Amino acid sequence: MLLGLAALLGALLLAGALGLRAHPEALRPALLALGRSTRLALLSTALALGPALALGLWLARVADTSRLARAVRGALDAASALPAVVFGLAGWTLFSAASGLHGTALSMALVLAMLNLPWLASLTERALQAVPHELEEASLALGASQSETILRVSLPLASRGVLAAVTLCLGRAFAECAPLLCVAPDTPEAPLSVMLWRAPTDSAEAAVSASLLAALALATTAAGHRLRRGGDIRAPGVLR
Repeated sequence: MLLGLAALLGALLLAGALGLRAHPEALRPALLALGRSTRLALLSTALALGPALALGLWLARVADTSRLARAVRGALDAASALPAVVFGLAGWTLFSAASGLHGTALSMALVLAMLNLPWLASLTERALQAVPHELEEASLALGASQSETILRVSLPLASRGVLAAVTLCLGRAFAECAPLLCVAPDTPEAPLSVMLWRAPTDSAEAAVSASLLAALALATTAAGHRLRRGGDIRAPGVLR
């Protein structure tokens, strides 16, 4: 399986290089679309991060094993498993022409934030649950309040896991196309994924766009997993 994925990525990158060599003019529109994708991914992740952190903290440190927490976890798992186009249709309903957001960059960012929020909240909860309770109990025993313990102990120790989740969400935001077509089908400011969908299959534009998306997927996935593997929890220097 890994060999198959490596062969696919290699084929995409090679096709992009060959397309760029034959049609160097295809690079400029692809880079412009990449810039739009970057702004969109950053904005959508920023919109999702605050609610996801709050929900992850509530699940991991406040509600914990309550019946409501179990129900919320089940809802997050179900939402994470939904096809992306479902969020696009929800965005199409919410951001209709009457709302003034239909077809705007903000509507695209909001629908991507809706898509990533359940996943980001679940990963944030897991990162917080990996923090040893002994360190938090030591902080409370030294006179720190619950909020001080969360801010000075829990979040710093879970930061690499949260950052890994953010990195993976950025990669997902770069790659999604269907929900964006639902809320902004005719936008002239198309991100890279939409540009690839619109381009003729055998064009240099499609080859360059696909290779850029493949490189982004590889980079964000590798960075996210590296952060998760390197997120070992060290106690010294935290309780200061």
